[in-house]
Amino acid sequence: MPSSWDFDIIQIGCGPVGQTMAALLGQHGHRVGVFERWPTVYPLPRAGHIDHEIMRILQSVGAAHEFEPHAIPVPDYDWFNGDGDLLLHLDWNQPTPSGWKSDYLMFQPDLQDALLSAVRRLPSVELNFGWNATRITQHDDHVEVTLAHGTVIDGAWTPDGTVRTVTAAWLLGADGANSTVRAAAELGWEDLGFEEDWLVVDIEPHDPDIRIDMPEAGQYCDPRRPVSLFRWLGRAHSRWEFMLLPGESAREMTTEARCWELLSRWKITPDEATIIRRTVYTFRSLLAESWRSGRTLLIGDAAHLMPPFLGQGMCSGIRDAANLAWKLDSVLSGRAHDSLLDTYGDERRPHARSLITMSMELGRIVCLSDPEQAAARDRAFRSGAVAPPPPFPILTAGLLHRNSHGVPAGPAGTLGVQPRVHWQGRTGLCDDLIGGGWTLMTSVPPEQLPLDDDQHALLRHMDTRIVHLTRAKAPGAVIDIDADLTRWLAGHQADVVLVRPDFYVFGAARVGHAGELVDSLRRQMHPHLPAVPA
Repeated sequence: MPSSWDFDIIQIGCGPVGQTMAALLGQHGHRVGVFERWPTVYPLPRAGHIDHEIMRILQSVGAAHEFEPHAIPVPDYDWFNGDGDLLLHLDWNQPTPSGWKSDYLMFQPDLQDALLSAVRRLPSVELNFGWNATRITQHDDHVEVTLAHGTVIDGAWTPDGTVRTVTAAWLLGADGANSTVRAAAELGWEDLGFEEDWLVVDIEPHDPDIRIDMPEAGQYCDPRRPVSLFRWLGRAHSRWEFMLLPGESAREMTTEARCWELLSRWKITPDEATIIRRTVYTFRSLLAESWRSGRTLLIGDAAHLMPPFLGQGMCSGIRDAANLAWKLDSVLSGRAHDSLLDTYGDERRPHARSLITMSMELGRIVCLSDPEQAAARDRAFRSGAVAPPPPFPILTAGLLHRNSHGVPAGPAGTLGVQPRVHWQGRTGLCDDLIGGGWTLMTSVPPEQLPLDDDQHALLRHMDTRIVHLTRAKAPGAVIDIDADLTRWLAGHQADVVLVRPDFYVFGAARVGHAGELVDSLRRQMHPHLPAVPA
């Protein structure tokens, strides 16, 4: 990259998704210029849930262990009708492949504190607050962004006259639903058809351990007024979300008196808690028509918006960052052509669409306000006529090992297993001990894999770790303490598994077919690779 460019990547936006992206790129030494319009990160909670996959991504940037004490593992997500009868139970207490609890409730500023600590440890990342992008120009080989500096006056961002122009090879839009970057790139929305206004009320109890008669995480599908409620928003806050009824306005619903009136059902009073946030959101279902335009790419809410009923909005954005970061790293390091970046949207857009669709279906269960329709819904649940929620989506497109019919083979597209291991005198989670990136895990010694020189050359070019992981105390092996990976391989009738840097399985195979697995990677990566040295 020409030294005259200011950065490798300019990123507009510094919420949790942007912070994760900056940390992932900065770990590889790439020069990232982050520009956020507001003078500080947003101080109040928005997202309130993450899952095990997101904890593993946080682990990969060194933020999980700082953040974990502030997050509440939540085992259940229960849905009730207006009479308090259970309609739907989502079990969030199942074992996960990631080495973390299935689901957590959290206070977003705690997450941002941990992520910003991780980012600030990286000397190649420059954080700039108070800068608003006013002009974006794409060239064939770089982007140019003009920014105005400002401060907040009476709650509004106000320019102070200072202007700066910066250049980079790539531009990332992590600037939310009203993305300036998306608008400049002229990338439109696909509207999937969900739109409802909800009041969000967050409280801070004076006694954080106060008993409130509410589920840890739940939905009240009450036609008189649907309500979402979360006893634990991190370890010191709680949240309620109330659907607005016809004729109700945001101005009316956000008065403090009206909020306490709504909360009185749970016998919580102003003497016991402080309302820290009361605002009306419009829950929508939008998907950017494309996630790349030339040297501009979108992540997070700039690329997709979904109803909150599955708690996957921010999670999906952090998945975007994990998917795109390793591909940008490959391009910037010269290991791949920029055509590799086209696989980002190919992979992530269908996954996000599936989650939006699932969230919409759950939202339609919650948001029924017609009493007769709600009664019919309740009868359907009681009779067992309602199918259980579909399984969580996996990757189905992009860089995955496929069978002769072109369909992802076996575990390809699922999340890879992170076992507890012992290696070089230390015990811990596998990623912490052996690192990330492309990883070929094998239950036999690497020298027994039937790989030729060209296959080894490709793995070296992709900077792939080859790890012998076994239950035995074998020389040089990583010990699979709980046999989690050993059982996983046996369940898939495999001896080797190739895992991508975003923790998704590229493919798995028996020892005798390990070469075919690597050749499959070569075929799919070939259009995106320069000549691979022998």
